[in-house]
Amino acid sequence: MTKENKMNLNIYKSNLKIISVIFIYIIVIMVVRFSGFFNIALDKSLFLVLHTVLEILSVLVSFTIFLALYNIYDFTSSIRNVIFANTFFMVGFLDIMHLLSYSGMPMFFTENLPQKATAFWIFARMTMALGVLSALFFKRETKSIISKRYILLANTIVTIVLGYLVIYDSVLIPRFFDEINGLTSTKIILEYFIIFLIISSIYIIKKRNEEEFLELNINMIIALIVAIASELIFTMYINVHDSINLLGHVLKAIAYFMIFKVLFVENIKKPYIEVSEMREELNMHVNNLEEEVKEKAEEMDVTNYKLKHINNRMLKELDAAKQIQMALIPKQHERYLNIDFHSKYVPWGKLSGDSYKYFKIDENHVGMFLIDVSGHGVSSAMLTIFADRVLTPFDLETEDDKEFYLDPKEVLKDFYQVFNESNFPDETHMVMLYGVINVETNEFTYSSAGHNCNPIYIKENGEINILSLEQGFPICKLGNIFVPEYTNEVIQLDKGDRILFFTDGVIEESNENDELYSLERLEKLVKNKYYLNSKGIIRKICDDLDEFRGETESEDDITMFIMQINESRD
Repeated sequence: MTKENKMNLNIYKSNLKIISVIFIYIIVIMVVRFSGFFNIALDKSLFLVLHTVLEILSVLVSFTIFLALYNIYDFTSSIRNVIFANTFFMVGFLDIMHLLSYSGMPMFFTENLPQKATAFWIFARMTMALGVLSALFFKRETKSIISKRYILLANTIVTIVLGYLVIYDSVLIPRFFDEINGLTSTKIILEYFIIFLIISSIYIIKKRNEEEFLELNINMIIALIVAIASELIFTMYINVHDSINLLGHVLKAIAYFMIFKVLFVENIKKPYIEVSEMREELNMHVNNLEEEVKEKAEEMDVTNYKLKHINNRMLKELDAAKQIQMALIPKQHERYLNIDFHSKYVPWGKLSGDSYKYFKIDENHVGMFLIDVSGHGVSSAMLTIFADRVLTPFDLETEDDKEFYLDPKEVLKDFYQVFNESNFPDETHMVMLYGVINVETNEFTYSSAGHNCNPIYIKENGEINILSLEQGFPICKLGNIFVPEYTNEVIQLDKGDRILFFTDGVIEESNENDELYSLERLEKLVKNKYYLNSKGIIRKICDDLDEFRGETESEDDITMFIMQINESRD
């Protein structure tokens, strides 16, 4: 079959699919309009429960569309995406106000009447129809130079103004619902105008699809057809608590979800797949690593099965595994160039979820990282080994290799992608901090991926500062929907200055009264004992933790190290 014939076949199938959907909804509309099957007044309490559930689902979908497209705007600068994002931002808030204003709900600033809820409904639907139509006037690749924050601010102001006018029943708002006669002609006319806008959107998509056939365009057309069916149904109800009204809400929620699915695939899933295909060389490396991890996991499964019956042997094997993991942990005192590192590492159990390392990148730079993996035990230990292997530079043959490891934010971004391309369980995640010290300038550059423990900066004169920490996005299995950007932070150090790094096992240590050790207590201790050398400070921290904990057992790994700037290199 030729390429042209294949395209013609796809177009034929898509047209048949669209016609089938239209036919189904014509039948639904006819049944609603000319029979009493759906003309049932529901119990008010039951209707409110169902209405609330449907509206909450719609609001969640709206804000999900907003958050997804708003955050990727920095990477795409697509004016189409920013219009979609802000459209569903406004729609989400208008739907919230519609829900809170519905007759039977607790008073929302003023008395809840059908007119109030109907007004919010009309404005939400009009916003959705105009926003989708406006977005579709632009192609996917059309760029925008307008700041997304200004657009969001303008939409927020418009939403607040609309909310105020509706809530306080301004004369500027026409009557959409009459307590005696039900829907007004104004409301019905506006519903048909909204339908006209949606049909215009369908026309634009259809014309574009004739130039370049895309299955996503067909799915968007079907979503808009469902939206049209919803609007038609909302011209037919009389009682705000009847089943016709409820059916309209069901179709609206379905239309929202279908639009979200199209935008998600178009803007997040599809680009990710395309990028993945361009990274074949890295994928080969990751695949090999996955095979090694898989082989080790299979060996461990077999061993664990046998060790259920031989407890002593299990303890010996765990001790051996602990020795392997401990072999990856630096010694309590190590020196790279003119940088001293003093550390303390106390695993919670046999195997730990914490890991840290320091290493020489070139003659002028020393790197380090600190990792806290979720959970404890074998799975967490395997993740620390995986992280150690990926993050530690072994053979830096080119200047590009070195430059990569000198940029913490790029290292974290690459590690996030490598982690997502591996076969670790979806629930696994880790937080970490990666930094590089320039031994010539004493400039320390660092970046965080969800690390929630601000390092403590100890100046030589005893002044103590808590370093700022842009927490960034944790290393987790969300790469198929979101690729974060990380931020570098830079601090200028002097000779004799030190920085204390630690994981949350230190400041979240608890005592018998369920009190936490806290960053404040740690900072106070360091301030009082700054005159001690690095080894002495760490020893004092450990002693204070033991005294604070008392008879209570630790519930997390305790990991900390101090980086100190010296005058000359070794």
